[in-house]
Amino acid sequence: MNPSKRDDTNPLYSDGSFPRRVYHRFQMPSDRAPAKSGSVALSLALLEEGARRLTSLAAVFVVVSIALYVFQRLMQPQIAPIFDDPVTRLVALIAMLTAAGLVALRQYNVVTSHTLLRFGMCFEIAVALAIAMVETSQPFKPADPLLGISGVGVWLVVAAAVIPSPPNTRLALAVAAATTWPLAYGINAARFGFITESWRHAAIWPAMNYLLAIVAYIVGRLTYGTAREMESDQNLGSYTLMTQIGEGGMGEVWRASHKLLARPAAIKLVKLDASRQVIFAHRFHREANVIAALKSPHTVYLYDFGTTQDGRLYYVMELLDGISLQTLITTFGPQPASRVVAILRQMCRSLEEAHQEKIVHRDLKPSNVMICQVAQERDFVKVLDFGLAKPFGAGEASNLTVEGITLGTPEYMAPEVARASRTVDARADLYALGCVAYFLLTGMLVFNDSNPVTVALKHMKTPPVPPSRRTDKPVPPDLERVILACLEKDPGARPQSAREIERLLAACHVPQWNEEDADAWWQTHLPAASPLRSFSQAPPEALPLVQKA
Repeated sequence: MNPSKRDDTNPLYSDGSFPRRVYHRFQMPSDRAPAKSGSVALSLALLEEGARRLTSLAAVFVVVSIALYVFQRLMQPQIAPIFDDPVTRLVALIAMLTAAGLVALRQYNVVTSHTLLRFGMCFEIAVALAIAMVETSQPFKPADPLLGISGVGVWLVVAAAVIPSPPNTRLALAVAAATTWPLAYGINAARFGFITESWRHAAIWPAMNYLLAIVAYIVGRLTYGTAREMESDQNLGSYTLMTQIGEGGMGEVWRASHKLLARPAAIKLVKLDASRQVIFAHRFHREANVIAALKSPHTVYLYDFGTTQDGRLYYVMELLDGISLQTLITTFGPQPASRVVAILRQMCRSLEEAHQEKIVHRDLKPSNVMICQVAQERDFVKVLDFGLAKPFGAGEASNLTVEGITLGTPEYMAPEVARASRTVDARADLYALGCVAYFLLTGMLVFNDSNPVTVALKHMKTPPVPPSRRTDKPVPPDLERVILACLEKDPGARPQSAREIERLLAACHVPQWNEEDADAWWQTHLPAASPLRSFSQAPPEALPLVQKA
């Protein structure tokens, strides 16, 4: 990718934090010089991956060692004295305990990944010594040819292939582990009084082990280089992808960390097929800069956007602590009118600013709205995914559409959007707001059908059933009138702005949902340890294509 020229202005405040809205292009991985594979420094991500692989290998070693011990005792009883030797048994026990200790340290987060990898070096040498003690427990007879290779050499290559380490470290470790074989031979020769009849014969396996140490160095270099390349794919400019926290039909959501700032972020990666690439690429780059300028606290903050090396669009946003309205209803059921009004009024504030900037969301739905905890305030609403946002009143907007296709979610689609009208404006979002309100009060969609085209047609032609007739919960008449007004087929018959809807909601005769109500609900249903609080944005979903009728 050829990034555009970076703005020379400093986008950070003097305290090192982002301003509330920032747009600047970070340098992409393809624009950075690749890390040298011989570098001795391991990044945090590589340290974590190395620790994970090390403990996995340690667990496999324990299981395989026990299985081999039992198998050999059953199939070759004559070699039982080798395993019963106290020194050999002690060395094997040390290797087993070291492996089990690594697994325990990792499981309970007792030490850092860096320290665990240091212990892992001792583990690799202990395993090599245990293998060597078994292999050198009997003298080598010149008349018996040595077939195959030492298990120490196999262990060197396996460890190098599994655990990413800087090449120089891997070479030193492999040589040290290979040296355990002559060391073990000397120990056992002294203990048992071996007479070395042919040093040439006895040197075959240790020589092969040193050759395999070189192989282990080469394999380790490849493993390390591959891990570094994978890590570079996890880097988006100044952000590093940490863990995936969501996935949908159009892409993934990742928790990310900034290389300089302590504040985490959320990155959405959007992968589009060829039929949508042209539509979205132009719109994405044009509108991201506009959306980044929105200042409402109820609109998710956009920090950055760009294109990855594999052609996926991405954007970086604040990481939210909460759940989507979709999760709220599917998990806890329809909500009381007082809470619905509080949520809708905050949504209106986000939409009003966007509409003042001539931006229509076009995909407002429960999965694109979250209730969050922001500092000490709970039930704080954030509107997400202005990814389908379209400026209205701009002559060039129609140039970025495809004939016969309407973008959006049919269940929340205004009639004029379903008709692919060229005069869609902010009132389409107000219709979707009515659909969201309907869902929050009843737990049901305004219109539901397995065929998205049928749903869109109902939005164009079928009057909605009043929400009070589809729920057992009380729906105040004045609130119902506001919702039904939003669901008018004719945009001119709806309230004409989000600010007007907020005033109508404020005038509804419903109990006030206050901070005490929100705190009590969150402490009961969404405590800090709740797995529902994924600290994530709603995952990107597949955008249905609705053909013109």
